[in-house]
Amino acid sequence: MSTQTSNGEDEQIKKINEKVVKQIEYYFGDMNLMRDKFLKEKIQEDDGWVTIETMLKFNRLKQITDDSKVICEALKSSSELVEVSENGDKIRRRSDKPLPGDTQERRDEINNRSIYAKGFPLDAKLDDLMSFFETYGPTENVFMKKEFHKKTFKGSVFVVFKNKEDAAKFISEEETKYQDSVLEVKKFKADYFKDKQAARKSKGNKKEDKSKPQEAEKNTEEEESEKARQQMTRNAVLFLKGMDPETSREEIKTFFAPHGDVGWVDFDKGSTEGYLRLKEANSAEPTLEKARKAGDGKIVIHDKELEVRVVEGDEELEYWKKMFREIAERHDKKKKGGRGGPGRGGKNQRGGKRGRGGYQGKRRQNRRRDDGDGDSGAEDNDDDDEPKCKTVKTDSD
Repeated sequence: MSTQTSNGEDEQIKKINEKVVKQIEYYFGDMNLMRDKFLKEKIQEDDGWVTIETMLKFNRLKQITDDSKVICEALKSSSELVEVSENGDKIRRRSDKPLPGDTQERRDEINNRSIYAKGFPLDAKLDDLMSFFETYGPTENVFMKKEFHKKTFKGSVFVVFKNKEDAAKFISEEETKYQDSVLEVKKFKADYFKDKQAARKSKGNKKEDKSKPQEAEKNTEEEESEKARQQMTRNAVLFLKGMDPETSREEIKTFFAPHGDVGWVDFDKGSTEGYLRLKEANSAEPTLEKARKAGDGKIVIHDKELEVRVVEGDEELEYWKKMFREIAERHDKKKKGGRGGPGRGGKNQRGGKRGRGGYQGKRRQNRRRDDGDGDSGAEDNDDDDEPKCKTVKTDSD
């Protein structure tokens, strides 16, 4: 009986170790590390080393285990990508496996091993899908596509295999079943987007009707989502609810500043809901925990106790899509000469000059004093391009 129990425990430990290694190697892998601003900044601070304490801020790792010794032992015995420090309190990507540059050649290489598949049960779980694709070969990423504005699985996925041969093997299989379901569509990711583009052109040649704007929006949704996923600063947004209408952005920033690096306070004055965006990826939960701890478990601003939560999943993606969309609109307006005239020297609707010293310049200065830094957390976005977003209500409250 004791032997069976021991064998069972050994098997459980083995599974945990495998999950730890897989998750850590995902964080330090090419796909994630090239776009994870928070982790990239951390590895530059100490010759590539990142503390175990920092890594345990990542939710999926923490769900597997919060025992630093378990993490270190698993990596020492199994990881080919990550090494552990002598003291066992830090990890880093091995020096003989440098991060490749983000070149067109590199993107093409990733596309050659990236696939799209559709037809999975709507109640499928990420861990189960990962296990399923691992039967064809090791993967770098499995992304579950979800309904617009909701958190429900659409039944389709994007997967990046580590080897293009494994991706080709999956695509070429005559009939692929997941549990009892036969997959409806299997194709390389590049072909998926080519087909989407061809469908748009085909519809563009048809007679225009009232449904065309809706169809066009639907067709561009995937490209917009993919771009946002590449540029967004993940796990860096908090949703605030229950604010006093007289609360200012500066009050919110001042309250959270001791607990995290605040990038932007995103709401209209007079609203009772809004968003707080932080500059570092994976900093939303630690910032919220510190703020609650400092307030004995409560978040109180302007004498009002707020409901605060981390923005995750599709709500997070929609937040960033909206932000990038508004940045693009601001760029377009700048190219056309702004809202009120043909250029910076023109007059606005109130009759004031549009130059830096006139009405527009004063409005920008006032906004900056109220909002603080305008760092969006995404590359190539400066202060002046920050959109002034309105509150977005969600279904998750």
